[in-house]
Amino acid sequence: MNNTRLIFIVMTAVLAMMLASQWQIQNAQRNAPVTAAPTASATVANAAPAEANDGSVPSAPANVPADASVPVVPVASSVAATAVPEAPGAVGGARVSVETDLFKLELSLAGADIVSAKLKTYSVSVNDRTPIELVSDRAQQWIKMQSGLAASGTVSLPNHLTDYVAPSGPLVLAEGSNTLEVPFTWTDANGISVKKIYSFTRGSFAIGVRYEISNGSAQPLNAFAYRQLSQPEPAAASSSFFASPAGLAYAGAAIYSPDERFEKIDTDRFVEEPLKRSFAGGWMALLQHHFFVAWIPDAKETNDYSTVVLNGQQTTYLSRQQTPLLAVAPGATQVLPAKLYIGPKLQNDIAKLAPGLETVVDYGMFTIISAPLFDTMNWFHSLTNNWGLAIILIVLALKLIFYKLSAAQYRSGAKMKAIAPKIEELKRRLGSDPQKFGMAQMELFRKEGVNPFLGCLPVLIQIPVFLGLYWVLAESVEMRQAPFLGWIKDLTAADPYFVLPVLNCLVMFLTSKMTPMTGMDPLQQKMLQYMPLMFGVMMAFFPSGLVLYWTFNGVLGLAQQWWITSSIETEMAAKK
Repeated sequence: MNNTRLIFIVMTAVLAMMLASQWQIQNAQRNAPVTAAPTASATVANAAPAEANDGSVPSAPANVPADASVPVVPVASSVAATAVPEAPGAVGGARVSVETDLFKLELSLAGADIVSAKLKTYSVSVNDRTPIELVSDRAQQWIKMQSGLAASGTVSLPNHLTDYVAPSGPLVLAEGSNTLEVPFTWTDANGISVKKIYSFTRGSFAIGVRYEISNGSAQPLNAFAYRQLSQPEPAAASSSFFASPAGLAYAGAAIYSPDERFEKIDTDRFVEEPLKRSFAGGWMALLQHHFFVAWIPDAKETNDYSTVVLNGQQTTYLSRQQTPLLAVAPGATQVLPAKLYIGPKLQNDIAKLAPGLETVVDYGMFTIISAPLFDTMNWFHSLTNNWGLAIILIVLALKLIFYKLSAAQYRSGAKMKAIAPKIEELKRRLGSDPQKFGMAQMELFRKEGVNPFLGCLPVLIQIPVFLGLYWVLAESVEMRQAPFLGWIKDLTAADPYFVLPVLNCLVMFLTSKMTPMTGMDPLQQKMLQYMPLMFGVMMAFFPSGLVLYWTFNGVLGLAQQWWITSSIETEMAAKK
């Protein structure tokens, strides 16, 4: 099969697949319900708690309030409940600021929760250097997070609506210091005291969040912690598939368990299959393109996981994690530790924090190609400190691996070009009988040592690598806003001056001129003449890193093809 024709067919199919995929994503988002139907658990704050469920996994306790910006949700529990707070929370209330080398944070005294998290080392775009705000308590913002305590009996412990006492002193990670602890305190009249302590480490997006519960009363205390993440209805993607790979990224809730591994929990599943499960060694998260937030409990701690849809001024999707009941004897202190991750999907770093955490980087069906491709590029980047050069080295490596296969392809193409007059003669004599012409052509190929199907293999190998690299560029935050040379400031964005797409057009045009079109009808030849222009327009909207890969691959292929074709033509001329 002719190599140029095969490229045209395969890439047209790939383009159609991408467009169909994007249409399905956007259509699903347009058809998503704006407001979920109220469920039995989505009631007003002062409703009586439901009876305990009969499953092995208890749902969230009645004395745990829901998200502070929406009505409280009392649901079934195996733990005796105290009064459910009806306060709307401290949105816009008293706050303290914390700053480290990576974060600018605001924490509300209500619940001692992080209500704003800005990532100092990640900006909105190359042209807008405003830090990304990944967490916010603004009504329309994407992520909120809360945690709190609850107890059995009539004892009240601080939940995410309860006011704490702010820590004293400057809440800044000092120069020369590697750690910072920020303690919030709460006490009651019975002698029970709680410290909620945040631990920050220089260079880490993982934050320690631990409760120290001291029982100064005369009675035993049974307590547990809950941690929750919430988001409003995700907005429909407004950007073009080609203009921004973010249009393909999953945004929403996810959990990880040792048995089921990584699971996405989209908004439909919140409504149709509310989660009720118990396991150790897992975590829960909210994902968006390049960034995520996750609650990571102690690996040995068996937690109950649940989801619920809350219907207030806006529909909210809440995921909750609940620890086992902890006994605190009179005069004793118990600690409930956990980690909170707020930051980018840095694959090498997050893999060390919890089992399976690196799976938040979702390459989809191309994981088998994209994952090793990223690992190889990451190694090249460690040598060059430039992701663009790492892409070029990937091309060189692939060219070396498949050198013999490509050489055989180009040799076959050169021989086919040399025997083109003989094929035209066969076509003139036998063109009216396609069967005889085909048999005579195959006999000529056998005699001259030409294999027309060799052109298929290199292209079929390159297409999966091309698509795998697309997903690496789309999902890998390591390449977000990564510069290459001069005018290319972001390898995940399109070339602003179309230099690479134009160069790609030129390379494809020269390649087509060297590629034999023997046996093609005039219409096919005309279509293939315009193929470089078609690809140039398409490549203008792809990430520049992807166009760099395709263009440099074409340059090397063109050089290899020219050298081999010249050698073959010289050999055949010498024989004549």
